[in-house]
Amino acid sequence: MKMDGIKNENTTMSQSIVANIQLGLPATISKLSSKMRFIDRIAPVLKDGGVIRNIELLNPITINASGIACSNRSSNAFGGILYVAGAVRQDILIKDGTIYKTRQDSKVEVDEIDDIDSQKKLKFIDIINAYKLLTELMEQQEKPEIVLLDIPLLLERADAPLENRTDIVNIYNKCKKSILTFWEKYKNDVYPFNKNGVKIASVGNKKFGAVVFALSNENIKYIPDKIDKKIIEKIEGLMPKLQEVGIKRLMTGILVKKTRTAAFQYDGINKDNRLEPEELRDIGIMGMHIKAGNSTPPLLVEVLGNVSDWNSCMLDELASQIISLIIFDQEKSLPMPLWYAKYALKPIEANNGNGKNRILEYYKVQARESLKNEELENIWKENLDVFEE
Repeated sequence: MKMDGIKNENTTMSQSIVANIQLGLPATISKLSSKMRFIDRIAPVLKDGGVIRNIELLNPITINASGIACSNRSSNAFGGILYVAGAVRQDILIKDGTIYKTRQDSKVEVDEIDDIDSQKKLKFIDIINAYKLLTELMEQQEKPEIVLLDIPLLLERADAPLENRTDIVNIYNKCKKSILTFWEKYKNDVYPFNKNGVKIASVGNKKFGAVVFALSNENIKYIPDKIDKKIIEKIEGLMPKLQEVGIKRLMTGILVKKTRTAAFQYDGINKDNRLEPEELRDIGIMGMHIKAGNSTPPLLVEVLGNVSDWNSCMLDELASQIISLIIFDQEKSLPMPLWYAKYALKPIEANNGNGKNRILEYYKVQARESLKNEELENIWKENLDVFEE
């Protein structure tokens, strides 16, 4: 077919990309340089004001530690979702820098759920599995000094599902009950409520930079570390610039190796974020950010308790134990027992050649065959045959 008319000049996507990179690069570099210079200026101020604290490592390290990690995978099947969820507990005894003993325990669950709020359901299932392992640990005769988990110790109000979604509400209530039962039974065996108790801490990267929002006249009472009052006025004046720079970028820039931020009582500075279960709200939850090496990412450490339960020396000791357990200065490094626990979860996360989870694909095939052969129906009817005559 022949087409006549005026031929318009076109600008292809690749040409637009090249043009924008050439025109926009100088402006982007200028903005980044300005933000980096600001971080360089404010870092000494925050350190001198007590917001950033140096940490001494255990040398040589001698510690009995445990890590509990969770993972899950899901796949669409039969109009809903099949899932596999697992939790691993890894114990490590280190004496004078040498690993003397290890022990591993695990929980695995494979089942089906509907696809409404499936990610929340799987989060609750992970927490339930982790608390099962934690309960078994607390029943042991010989307990570790410190237990590190990659799940939150408590839930928040934002986790609560809508009341009319019965399926997820049931799992949510079961999760809350697991948490409440554990802390009601073992709180007095846990540090700092028992000075000789087990330290239980959650290690992750949420609420990044929350300590900055605690640096106000209203919230300073929720920081157990000694902070120079002058820093509060400076931070209030710099808050617009801090928000422009970005709290996460700021914290990444000011935290150097073997340091921690001042701790903060999260439920105190965030009164709208009510903790769940409700019965544990009065206990409170403390948080601080730590950084082990030059390449390791900053991590948030959370423990139960409030400003009256913790002091700087106790928090320094906790940070020292956790940082000392981060052996390698690499981007994905974690405290050793937690890293080993996560590594042990690889079979749950393994995919086949088509990018699908191996366990769930096998489970799906077996379930489909059973349904096809009516095996389940025969099992259900097995005990009813006596009435058929």
